[in-house]
Amino acid sequence: MEYHFLKDLLIVFALAGLVVYAVRLIKLPAIAGLLITGAVIGPHGLSLVEDVHRVEVLAEIGVVLLLFTIGLESSLGRLLEMWRTLLFGGGGQLMLCIGLVALFTARSSESIGGPLFFGFLAALSSTAAVLRLLGERAQLATPMGRIVLGVLLFQDLCIVPLMLLTPILAGQSTGASSVLATLLRSLALVVAVVVGARRVLPGLLAAVVRTRSRELFLTFLLVLCLGTAYLTSLAGLSLALGAFLAGLAVSESEYSHQALAEAIPFRDAFGSLFFVSIGMLVDMGFLGQHPLWIAGMLVALWLIKTFAGLLPVLLLGYPLHLGLQVGMALAQVGEFAFVLSRSGLSLNLINAEQNQVFLAVSVLSMLATPALLSLGERVRSRAPDDRLQRPEAGPGAEVSEHELSDHVVIAGYGVNGQNLAKALSSAGIPYAILEMNPETVRAARARGEPIFYGDCTRAAVLDSLGIARARMFVIAISDAASTRQSTSLARSLNEDVEILVRTRFVAEVEELRRLGANEVIPEEFETSIEIFARVLQHFDVPKNLILDAVAQVRGGMYDMLRGASAPGTPLTGEHSAFHGIEVERVLIRAGSPAIGRSLVELDVRRTTGATVLAVQRGAEVHATPASDFRLQLGDITLVVGPPEAIDQLLAMLDPNVPVA
Repeated sequence: MEYHFLKDLLIVFALAGLVVYAVRLIKLPAIAGLLITGAVIGPHGLSLVEDVHRVEVLAEIGVVLLLFTIGLESSLGRLLEMWRTLLFGGGGQLMLCIGLVALFTARSSESIGGPLFFGFLAALSSTAAVLRLLGERAQLATPMGRIVLGVLLFQDLCIVPLMLLTPILAGQSTGASSVLATLLRSLALVVAVVVGARRVLPGLLAAVVRTRSRELFLTFLLVLCLGTAYLTSLAGLSLALGAFLAGLAVSESEYSHQALAEAIPFRDAFGSLFFVSIGMLVDMGFLGQHPLWIAGMLVALWLIKTFAGLLPVLLLGYPLHLGLQVGMALAQVGEFAFVLSRSGLSLNLINAEQNQVFLAVSVLSMLATPALLSLGERVRSRAPDDRLQRPEAGPGAEVSEHELSDHVVIAGYGVNGQNLAKALSSAGIPYAILEMNPETVRAARARGEPIFYGDCTRAAVLDSLGIARARMFVIAISDAASTRQSTSLARSLNEDVEILVRTRFVAEVEELRRLGANEVIPEEFETSIEIFARVLQHFDVPKNLILDAVAQVRGGMYDMLRGASAPGTPLTGEHSAFHGIEVERVLIRAGSPAIGRSLVELDVRRTTGATVLAVQRGAEVHATPASDFRLQLGDITLVVGPPEAIDQLLAMLDPNVPVA
């Protein structure tokens, strides 16, 4: 038995590993290495791979899994909120790009069909490349990431109409009723998938999870992902769109995080094959024969696609620098355009030479995507200051940013920003909010929130909100680069303002503190604190010891979470005598003013409102101790009472404990 395909896979992964390692050494992204690998081993390079078609099939699975994980990280509610971006941003980008490319290529064709078809090819961007890069850069949740996702989803939805229009451009008549019927079938299938996923999927997932079989759970996810992708392909839609819908359906359940963890290894492995397969399309010989022609086409493509992505974003109310970022992120040719080009080649809409130019420009544009994303970041950071804007003044939003003083400036109106605003409003503390989503600003101002449209990385915007007079600046946005920039900017504008920053990872804490943040709250770290606090509570560890542990970790003693052993008395073991009683335990430690004093002398109940139910001393438990019972070092008291009473008792028995 021969294993030619296994040999092909071995060559692909082995060489890809070496090339990716090499490009990472010179600070290039992994995608660049994968594309280069494909060009080297493909049929136009060294021809090391015999069965290119099978590699391409596995590569399609990589795209499917990538979109499945993107769907898992999204939500249907958030997509519905993006309808303006989907419709106007995606529709505007597609139509504008098709029109501009058609005008640019009109002189090279006698009919309008060819130029319009070139517009079809150029208008589609690479969902796989862009979303993977944005995910690696943690930019999917940023304003730019959300707009790009909306445009890419709209492009995927338009694949069917583009495919149906291609024969018409070639002069082959297709009945309008036939086109309409196909579109209606496609729409009906999408609706059926979404409705079925929301109605049927939760019950199926619950039944699978109850088996406690990881293998069954993984198998079910793969069947759901690949099956939904196959169903949408039957309607002429892309496989990727079906996979995204499947991931979107699972994202609405409580099992989405586990599903994402299971899918990521498969996504990364098969996704690598996709970029290698794209690289295999490049004819290095043709590229060497026509370098200037191809370079000119590549520059023209970048300019047209950047402008086509920029203009709709501006019309949606976003600033120029954000529009440029979006345009640059979309300035490459997408993977589905390769399928469309084969259809155009068979219909004589393009000839073989034009197809080679298209392939070369497409792959080079994909290869340049990481550099264009980085260029977009630099453009954003150097853009001129945006002025504070109020899209609409809602009733009750009467706070003037010019009159604010001793207030809180909140950057970002996501979940954290909204909760903080509610708390400040209830406490009567003045505040002002900055947000980059125009729709969010309009809705919040209609409710009376003092919210303004503006970029927190702009000095003029922060000045307009009185950052020089503010007491606190809270940064609650998802863009790591903007977080760092706004932290440094706020510190330069006000040396005394208290800056509190929310970030995703512990690794970013030191850098943000260096830039001027007073307090940095990493989400993954606070999650770990909550986890270990609840675990200790479950094992009946005294509350003051838990609070001590939390304070030590928050104060910088990270060794506890990194596996280092901590000296002193263990927190479990002998402290678990009160298992099953839903009350708090307090350890009498050295320095406690309660040592040697009786319960009547302490007058616990009248002073704090809490009651001492029992005291554990060594192996002995004193239930309902008498009033003359004297506390000793090492006693564990079992107390009951409302939270505020127990906090007061903690302060009495252990004044040094950091009460939460």
